[in-house]
Amino acid sequence: MQTLRLFSDVARCQSFSQAAGMHGITQSAASQRIGHLEKRLGITLLDRSVRPLELTEAGAVYLDGVQDVLRRYDRLEGEVILAYAPTGDNHPTGDVRVAAIYSSGIDLLSRVRRRFEEQEPKVSVRIEYEYPDTVYDAVVNGRADVGILSYPERFRKVGVIPLRDEPMAVVCPPDHPLAELSSVTPEQLTGHERVAFSNDLPIGRRITAYLKENGGAPTTKYVFDNLDTIKGAVAAMGRFAILPARTVQRDVGAGTLTAVRLTPELTRPMGLIYRRGARQSAPLSPAAALFVDFLIEHAGPSAAIAQLNHVNPNDVPADGPAPRGAAAKKSKKASPKTSRKRDPS
Repeated sequence: MQTLRLFSDVARCQSFSQAAGMHGITQSAASQRIGHLEKRLGITLLDRSVRPLELTEAGAVYLDGVQDVLRRYDRLEGEVILAYAPTGDNHPTGDVRVAAIYSSGIDLLSRVRRRFEEQEPKVSVRIEYEYPDTVYDAVVNGRADVGILSYPERFRKVGVIPLRDEPMAVVCPPDHPLAELSSVTPEQLTGHERVAFSNDLPIGRRITAYLKENGGAPTTKYVFDNLDTIKGAVAAMGRFAILPARTVQRDVGAGTLTAVRLTPELTRPMGLIYRRGARQSAPLSPAAALFVDFLIEHAGPSAAIAQLNHVNPNDVPADGPAPRGAAAKKSKKASPKTSRKRDPS
């Protein structure tokens, strides 16, 4: 499995040295491992005659399969941990430390946290909002039990549990020509000026690829690296942007922005990450495992479906699952500390 992860990182970085550094080995060792893999398969996966490295046709096919295997493995690992981590009595105790990107939904997570603490009064959940790399670093170095971020598959040294796929929408001012449409195809965006995420970010690269794949050729007028700046530019400059629908719900409700459905659908994957040990997964604490389970139930796929149907997914039903054991008491814990930083989504 480690060789497959190494190959995936070499392909992503297009560099043996960068991938080797990520895995804590020498460039020579990384090259030898991939060489052994190619010898075993009997095919050449990487074209070493060009700089940066490129995948061969067979290598590209193999990479797709490897990434699917890694996703399935990490998902299975996470599900087993959640299902079989020791839970003690019906009311675990302790603190759960969560690191999340800002655009993961402060309102949604605050409601989920509050509801969870009502049902589990002996558990305190603390949520810190940070940049994606800081979220990853907090999980890997043990400062957070769980991380919440977008495009989680790009990170290593962590296990990944899929949370939800967030529908993306065309976002524009109410007086923009696109606002009159019930849905928008990429081709209909051609000729309009857009505010875009930087292609240095996974979300920027995915949107660019989506437009290209579906015949869309809008004019990219401004490029930024965080969601809040993009929303502000859209409102102030009269352009459009492609953003996760959930992140503009308040703006749409206030009448400052309009969100139009994209056809075909484009989604932003959100996931949970947890630290994996060198030989096996570092198990979540009983309290953390319980919170993750609760989070998936209340902020998982159903939240994405609510977005698509123009329903506010931030509302956690008051008649949610019954508390475990004795009736839960109202939690009086402080609200989670919130950073003022804004993350590149």
